Amino acid sequence: MGNAVNDTSTRADLIVIGLGAMGSATADAAARRGLRVIGLEAFEQGHRRGSSHGATRIIRRSIEEGPQYVPLVLDALARWRQLDEESDQPILHLGGAIRVAPAGSALHAAFLRSAVAHHLDFERLQPGDVHERFPALVVPDGFEALFEQDAGVVFADRAVRALQTRAVRHGASLQFDEPVSQWRADGDGVVVDTPQATYRGDRLVITAGAWTTQLLASLALPLVVQRVVNVTFQPTVPQRFDHEHLPAFLLSDGTSGVYGVPAIGGEGVKVGGSGSPTSPDETQPPASDDEVTALRSVVDRFLPGAASSDRSTLTCLYTTAPDGHFVIDHHPDHPQVVVASPCSGHGFKYTTAIGPVLVDLAVSGSASLPIDSFGISRFITSGAVK
Repeated sequence: MGNAVNDTSTRADLIVIGLGAMGSATADAAARRGLRVIGLEAFEQGHRRGSSHGATRIIRRSIEEGPQYVPLVLDALARWRQLDEESDQPILHLGGAIRVAPAGSALHAAFLRSAVAHHLDFERLQPGDVHERFPALVVPDGFEALFEQDAGVVFADRAVRALQTRAVRHGASLQFDEPVSQWRADGDGVVVDTPQATYRGDRLVITAGAWTTQLLASLALPLVVQRVVNVTFQPTVPQRFDHEHLPAFLLSDGTSGVYGVPAIGGEGVKVGGSGSPTSPDETQPPASDDEVTALRSVVDRFLPGAASSDRSTLTCLYTTAPDGHFVIDHHPDHPQVVVASPCSGHGFKYTTAIGPVLVDLAVSGSASLPIDSFGISRFITSGAVK
């Protein structure tokens, strides 16, 4: 896949700015509908500066962020399965997901709101039940676990590349190492300038991740970019912590916690936690000893033996809204432009649903899946948007 793939034209039905997970899924969905698509990415293919890189992400149906996300993830899950079937390498592994937290915790209450609202199957497990079923997990007294089977892991790097490959196969032109200098409305269409060319399109979708506010400076969206650290630990006894014996997990002591993925695909046990504000244009420092120690302390409590030695660290960028929810909407001044920041640290699992949603918004003006709570108007009401 070169700098200009399949189509060197500078005219398109749809232009997509940003080819991380969301932009790649948008280009894929649009190309498969027969639209002429140009996708523009500032960095090289497979770069590690944004939010979509890394080996794995968790996918689950009962969503702590709110029941409104469940229809999206159910749609995404079906589409992940289709992509998995079409791909040469596995994209999806559904070995379940478990939440461990104090009984009656906010984490479990949020899980239950989604599960009950959408009649999703799950199991409530006591400490002894958990240890019998997943011997690597130690659940303290006073804690309980909620387990759902139809959940697990998406192989992130593979998934993004598979979406890009399929988009190109259906005629999309994906341009890498081509940053956008500016974009502007042009009548009912748009013009997008890069150092290499000027592109014209009928519709524009902006999926620029941590660079969203730079491309939409006039809106002054209250988005904050955070640097998040993930550490992959090498277990003492790898088979105890592999994907056959341990599900994806969310572990909380009631005030803080980690999310993680079992050893899978030749990796160790991956864990991550909360982030800290940063600028996307800064060089992100590697994980510090203190950051690794903080993650290790949680792992040692719940998964003793999982973190015998560091294997690797990874940093990525989360673009977070004040309320923790997505931003998916038309530009308030330009209806031919769709703005999408479906992240806030929990977005990747929805990728294959969000892409078609963004194409629907761009082409027909509405989406079949519920996205009303993701509108830009909530910031205008609060005075956050000019």
